[in-house]
Amino acid sequence: EDFKLVKDLGIRETGILVSCSDYHIFKKLKMTRKQAMDTYLAAVAQAFEAGVMPRCHLEDITRADFYGFVVPFVNEIQKLSQEAKIPVRIRACDTMGYGVNFPGAVIPRSVQGIIYALNVHAGVPSELLEWHGHNDFYKVVTNASTAWLYGASAVNCSLLGIGERTGNVPLEAMIMEYASLRGSFDGMDPTVITEI
Repeated sequence: EDFKLVKDLGIRETGILVSCSDYHIFKKLKMTRKQAMDTYLAAVAQAFEAGVMPRCHLEDITRADFYGFVVPFVNEIQKLSQEAKIPVRIRACDTMGYGVNFPGAVIPRSVQGIIYALNVHAGVPSELLEWHGHNDFYKVVTNASTAWLYGASAVNCSLLGIGERTGNVPLEAMIMEYASLRGSFDGMDPTVITEI
């Protein structure tokens, strides 16, 4: 019914929370991995049936069994997407801020590893891959920039980084990161940051 409502409102896309760490699957949802995956895939299929593009929020990805759960799950999402001929966005959510961008860091904490593996091993094209970070350990901007550099096309931001617990990626910081990486503000007016 929710997907029909989304469609009736003329909204083309909607988010679906698909928690992927064992902590969330076992403790929060009280399911097995198979039950969680089947439940999530059924919701994604329903979105496709309603003609709505799903955005799957892979919550708590930096504590997940990446190759045991995340990649097989996203591969199944990709199959459903191909059958429905509707794209799906994949949002990698560093829910606890555990992500790091250090050389040699390993999955599930390696931001560059997560983005690379979602792109290469799970077949998610860069234009459908995004990063959602939290700032628990003060790495939110560097992790977001790393996600961009390794192939995520989008970073979820909030004004002044205001968000759950310690906050999310500050939009104003990513404007400066964008200009540093691209060499241009591409029409953005950074003086508005002072007003904000």
